Amino acid sequence: MRASRLFLALVLAALSVATAVAQTRAQNDLLLHQGIDALNNGDIDRAAVIFREALGRYPDDPQLLLGAGVAASLQGRDEEAIPLLKRSLQIEPRLAPAATLLGELLYRRGDLDEAIKLYERSLAGSPPGAAPDVRQRLQQWRAEAALPQNHAAVKDDRFTIMFDGAAQQALATRATRVLGDAFWRIGKTLGAYPSAPINVVLYTKQQFRDITGAPEWSGGRFDGQIRVPVAGASQNLAEFDRVLTHELAHAMLNQVAPSNVPAWLNEGLAMHFDGHDAALSERRLASVRLLVPLSVLQAGFGRLTTAQASFAYEQSAFATRALLERIGPTGLSTLLQDLGTGQTVEGAIGQFGFSFDAFEAGLARRVNAQVLRPPTE
Repeated sequence: MRASRLFLALVLAALSVATAVAQTRAQNDLLLHQGIDALNNGDIDRAAVIFREALGRYPDDPQLLLGAGVAASLQGRDEEAIPLLKRSLQIEPRLAPAATLLGELLYRRGDLDEAIKLYERSLAGSPPGAAPDVRQRLQQWRAEAALPQNHAAVKDDRFTIMFDGAAQQALATRATRVLGDAFWRIGKTLGAYPSAPINVVLYTKQQFRDITGAPEWSGGRFDGQIRVPVAGASQNLAEFDRVLTHELAHAMLNQVAPSNVPAWLNEGLAMHFDGHDAALSERRLASVRLLVPLSVLQAGFGRLTTAQASFAYEQSAFATRALLERIGPTGLSTLLQDLGTGQTVEGAIGQFGFSFDAFEAGLARRVNAQVLRPPTE
């Protein structure tokens, strides 16, 4: 997804600045160097521990607060990252990387006006390599802020539905009811009812493509907010309801397990909740007798072609249904908790008495499939 790639670039820019500053610090700030090294090496959990321990010694160090905020955001724990970054900026208002990261996290949460202010603030102090991305992001956000969706909304205790004028008023009201009903049903299976409010934005088809950069086959998007194009929704309300439920499942999963949930499981669960017939997916896969390794479906599907995405979703639905048959709802709750604390899907599944490899092999046998390995394997 375009926003994710930009966010990664901003994180790396923040790390480069933090490293440059850290190299001028006294030797007694060794923990800061270690935390930055852990982030650069991809060991996010270790970095989070290092920064937490370092803040115990230096609680008002803006660089340590920035590092801890970066680590928390990379773990998917935005609600922990936001106060750390805010505190960093309170102590050192000129710390541009903290403003940039905080702006991105607030944007995900739906606070567009504040995100724009932070990016405007960070632009002057951004490293040369990051400034063009910040400037481009600012332009996108200003255009988004000018849309009618930012001036009309239907709200309840859990959802804020933003929409484009009177033509979408009825759909916004319907969305509140559909999402409310689905919330309790999904939460019962997940074993959790997340309390954080959720923003939902209804778009025209062109607005949706312009704002999200989603592929043509995408029917909706969750990127911290639920975004749904509503072209033709009034003529196909069942599909409108399905897309809302699918994206709500992603939003709730993100709150229950903000990291380490592989795309195939994330999408498979969303399809499970939106009413997709996983048995039909199994029959379709059996008819072509092909599967891909689940490791290929670990990341998101945004770069796939329409045909590739269709196959990826079918396999995700099949694999998730097979997993739920083995571990049940109680096992799913445990699995998501383990993933949310940093375990890999292989390790989390292994605790149920069967290995991930055995699970994958069972899928192939079940549909009498040949597993297509990538050329590099």
